[in-house]
Amino acid sequence: MAFKSRMLDAGDYTGPSLSARSSRASNTKSITNSGTSVSQLTKGDFARSRSWAPPVPITPESKALQTFKNEWKRRSKGPRDPAAKPLLIIDVHDFEIYCAPASDRRAYEFISLHFLEVPNPKKLCFDGFICVGTVKHYVQAVGVQDCSIEGYGHAQSPGIIAYIQSVIASKDQTYDIWYRLRNATPNYRRFHKPFLWVAQLGKHVLDYIEERPPCSVTLEDFRTAFHFWLASRFQGNIDFQKWHTAFNDQTDFRVSLHAYIEYIYNQAFNLPNSTQLLNQPLWGECMAKDLTIIRPQPSVIKKTLATPAVYACFKNMYFGKGLQEKRITTSVQVEQERRKRKLGFANSPQALGSHNHQLPLNRCQPYGASLIRVGDVVATTPEKHDKKIWKNTSWDWLAFVQATQLLDDGTQRLFVLWIYQSSETNIYKAEYPFKNEVFLSDNCNCMEGELLSTDIKGKYNLDWCPPSIERDRLFIRQTYITQDSAFVSLRDEHKICVCRKKDVFPHCPGDTVYMERTLQKEKLLDPVLIHSVNTSTGLVTVRKLLRLRRDCVELSQRAHRVNIAPNELVFTDDYESVAMSRIHRRCSIKLLTKSEVVRDQVPFPYNFGGAGDFWFMAMGLVEMNGKQHLIYLRNLPKTFKQGPDVLKRSEGTLRGLSIFSGGGSLDRGLEEGGAVKIHTAVDFSSEACHTQRANAKDPGGLHIYCGSVDDYLDAVLTRKDQKLIARVGEVDLIVAGSPCPGFSSLQRNWKSPQSLCNASHISTFCSFVDVYRPLYGILENVVNMSSTRKGYENQNVLSQVVASLVSMGYQVNQYIMDAWCYSSKQQRSRIVLTIAAPHLNPIQQPWHTHRRSHEYTRGRCLGRLLNGEPFGQREYYPTPFAHVPAGAVSSGLPNIGNSLVQTCIPFPDHRLPAPSTRNERALLTCIPKNPPGCGYNEAERLGLIPESLKKPNRSDGKSYARIKEAGLVPTITTRVMMRDKYNGASVHWDQDRSISILEARRAQGYPDDEPIIGNLKEQYKIIGNGVDRKVAFAIGLSLSQAMEKNASDFTANGRTPGASEVYSLADDTEEGEGNVTSALPQKHPYSVLVAKRDSEYLKSFTIPEAEVDGSSEAPPQTSPPAQTDTIQEAPGFFKHLSQSLSNSIGRFSLPSLSKAQTSSVFTKRRREQDTDDEEVVPAETPWPSDRPRKRAKTSRRSQSFTVAESDMSNGKDSTGSSSLSAQRRTRHSGLTVEFVPKQWNKRPEKEHNDRN
Repeated sequence: MAFKSRMLDAGDYTGPSLSARSSRASNTKSITNSGTSVSQLTKGDFARSRSWAPPVPITPESKALQTFKNEWKRRSKGPRDPAAKPLLIIDVHDFEIYCAPASDRRAYEFISLHFLEVPNPKKLCFDGFICVGTVKHYVQAVGVQDCSIEGYGHAQSPGIIAYIQSVIASKDQTYDIWYRLRNATPNYRRFHKPFLWVAQLGKHVLDYIEERPPCSVTLEDFRTAFHFWLASRFQGNIDFQKWHTAFNDQTDFRVSLHAYIEYIYNQAFNLPNSTQLLNQPLWGECMAKDLTIIRPQPSVIKKTLATPAVYACFKNMYFGKGLQEKRITTSVQVEQERRKRKLGFANSPQALGSHNHQLPLNRCQPYGASLIRVGDVVATTPEKHDKKIWKNTSWDWLAFVQATQLLDDGTQRLFVLWIYQSSETNIYKAEYPFKNEVFLSDNCNCMEGELLSTDIKGKYNLDWCPPSIERDRLFIRQTYITQDSAFVSLRDEHKICVCRKKDVFPHCPGDTVYMERTLQKEKLLDPVLIHSVNTSTGLVTVRKLLRLRRDCVELSQRAHRVNIAPNELVFTDDYESVAMSRIHRRCSIKLLTKSEVVRDQVPFPYNFGGAGDFWFMAMGLVEMNGKQHLIYLRNLPKTFKQGPDVLKRSEGTLRGLSIFSGGGSLDRGLEEGGAVKIHTAVDFSSEACHTQRANAKDPGGLHIYCGSVDDYLDAVLTRKDQKLIARVGEVDLIVAGSPCPGFSSLQRNWKSPQSLCNASHISTFCSFVDVYRPLYGILENVVNMSSTRKGYENQNVLSQVVASLVSMGYQVNQYIMDAWCYSSKQQRSRIVLTIAAPHLNPIQQPWHTHRRSHEYTRGRCLGRLLNGEPFGQREYYPTPFAHVPAGAVSSGLPNIGNSLVQTCIPFPDHRLPAPSTRNERALLTCIPKNPPGCGYNEAERLGLIPESLKKPNRSDGKSYARIKEAGLVPTITTRVMMRDKYNGASVHWDQDRSISILEARRAQGYPDDEPIIGNLKEQYKIIGNGVDRKVAFAIGLSLSQAMEKNASDFTANGRTPGASEVYSLADDTEEGEGNVTSALPQKHPYSVLVAKRDSEYLKSFTIPEAEVDGSSEAPPQTSPPAQTDTIQEAPGFFKHLSQSLSNSIGRFSLPSLSKAQTSSVFTKRRREQDTDDEEVVPAETPWPSDRPRKRAKTSRRSQSFTVAESDMSNGKDSTGSSSLSAQRRTRHSGLTVEFVPKQWNKRPEKEHNDRN
């Protein structure tokens, strides 16, 4: 029961818990020999009565109650109500509450009272001294029947009093007997104090609900409104302030409320006004007592549905028997065709035939005496050596002629781009439906042997980007990017190879970029501000920006700065001239006020520690009286391009559909990128759906389908009119984290029906894309999805997915994303596949911001092409930050010991998914903490495990292994299995327990304030099934950047192509090269394109002002424009400033950065997104005389490593064209790869050392 009001005077109340102690209070002893007993290992976890003789005799409870009744009669005065039992209150001192001795697994273990009936009723006992007046007895093993709280409804006092009722007392016929809990034993206080805090939270929650109308209280009320109500109700109350302080003065109670929702529900159920209290949507939102607010959908479809086109692609896969073809109804097909026309998809019939290497269509036409012309598609026969490399290929090789040269003997030398069949790309193992489709590639013969007109068999007539696909004609609609193994929409610029384009420096004065440098023998990137560009010398003058935490340790202490973020910068007056080759990509830097940084109110996403290349600054470095000081800035130079405000990006927001959405971590990460809003989510798990809803920004605007994706797809294809079903034309983005157990290396039997069913659902993403035709799509799964199954070596799941999407006309790219490269603390690698509708800007692979050393990074790729070359390789290049260590997941968290208490007041989810057994707790005390990473194997070898705790078959592998604090948290799975020797380590590095739910959340990138709905087991499952939030955010930023680059007239209904690109071509009569003809119309020979400015940055900027010690909080102000256009020398404004500051402390203005003249320079090619600034130039390198060999363009690895070392160490680089450089470039980035291993099952540094 629960008492509505106090029964005794308030003076009898001793008060609730004043704080929540989190340190472990056990008497754990270290293992010194194999004879140590389990009882010695965990003494502080058990009741003293298990092995303790009390100082007084033990009185049976029944006998003690009789003496108390007599004493109560003697003390009672006045008449009694014969219709009601008199209330008998007995005080309990020096008490302990524990699991009953008869319990099988947890006998005598301490437990907090709020777990009495949570999650299931338990048999508990208590020991202690009970007294009424001067009568006192010691009782032991008294069974606990019920618990009740006094204090509900009291607006003047926030306190409560806790009572328990024993089994015997509940059956008394004459008295209503309750035990009032007074003071616990020292060992039990760490269990009792959290209970008192939780009980007081329950009082406040139910009092809050009581004052609200029925059906009005939701979980969202507890984000801020509940705290506002509490603060108003108990304003100035010291007891409340102490209670709130134990919660770290947080204002968001959602996670805490959900953590104890079952206890609070039980309290509400036992109150007289329970009907009113329980008539609220809050209980269903938190799934208390299995209540729900999202209605589960009936499960009807038993197989994996697929549209006809997708079914044709996947029906022969090893899981194909689990697929069921479902045709699209006429009304839906009409909407689908309308959508395809608006987005520029070709009108295509059904599959035009099975996969075929031959080219029976479009007869090859011999040239005879005619000259080969630019723009022709020619055919040549590969030589024997080439056929061997390409697995005994028997088909002609096609090539696009981009330029010709007439030689003295009348023959023509051809400069071509190779054209690939599907069998020559990364989908060569897939069933491709269009045997008459070929792909232009970016692989040219410029660096290979000569191709002469005498080598040509003839030409083919092809349809280029046809509006309608014909069955009997070859056609091209996409370009195959060989280094990425990506498919992109064909553009005119693709008909000229990169060798014939000259780069221009893409940055301007005022841009904030990364500069490569070496620090402690390690290459990294530091943010700098471009001051000027000197094209004649190939040098860039940059203003240095220091990192406050790394470079200004003493100065920050003098400025009283604490808890400094790794991405906070300091403005300086130092300049440096560096080679253009040391300047890398752009980064975003934002000026913040003093109050924002001091109060830890850094705006999103600049509070992500540098993830996404977001930095901030608030201070500048000045020199006064010969000493350096930090001052707070007010403004920055006018030309300084501040970073964007991601949260304010609203134009062109995509409408998203998420399937297999889980708890929504991927969805919310994408939304944080600013380009999408998820309107519909589909998942089978009720707990996951409720978690999705609990964290949605607009729960009312989110349609959640709690059911099978197959039933949802059936409703779409048959046009069932349901509110939760999105119609064709209402979805711009499809996101899918398809079931990974079908491909996970942790599954034991990949041929089991459940595994085959999970694997077959990889086709569901393709079916959804087929019917909805979104603008963009994102698919995430485990890297093992790209592996080939034994016995099915001619099949590959990833290749088939790519083939299915490419056949629809989508641009497709796939790559490995390692979570630690995006500021995550987790060692989690996933495949991310992205698609884009025709002519839209594709989603590029996000830049790495964090790195691990080669020592811990194993080379990996997604597969190998038909010629043996790997594709989808893991990348490694300099980044701004080192990886975030595993220890960061426990930052700021209290030591919870072995977590038997299972209650941490300030961090409610800092508890285990399931409490460890007593043997497991004892065993964990035997696992050494040094050296890092020890497990059962090491402990047994050192003789630290007693015989009673030894476990068979655990002496190898990772059983009970500790996580390395300086390393990474192993991949979070759906449950913690400390004894599993195959999975990663899961034991805390310093505490004798497994990783907690909160630590797992942090490893996965979940914010602490996001509630995860469900019991502890389901919460951990949702966490493990989710996508790392840091990875999702990085993808969201890339999606946002792709959206910004789309044509200005882009809308959700389609896209009109933007202005054509400008190219400069070489003269036809260049000396020494003969007559050269190019593929594009000639604009102007050797013309230069000026580097464009990014539109993503702010259009207006301010001149800075600063104040010593941050005496101003004013927002940025605008100053007059700069007076000069070119900066020849660094002006040193802080030097000019120091003299005035030494005499008078006040505001000061920084001179503006002047604009340097922008000209083209010849630098290394950067990211694909910067190729708009390229121009076409003739090749100037002698051509080898060997015959060409068609292949995927790869690097000269030995040269790559040498040149990269040279460039990074001396900071010098040639200003000439690098179009024919042999350096290996990373995926669409232009960054040099220091080393790319040939053997992908070895660590890169080992292979490198073997070579040397």
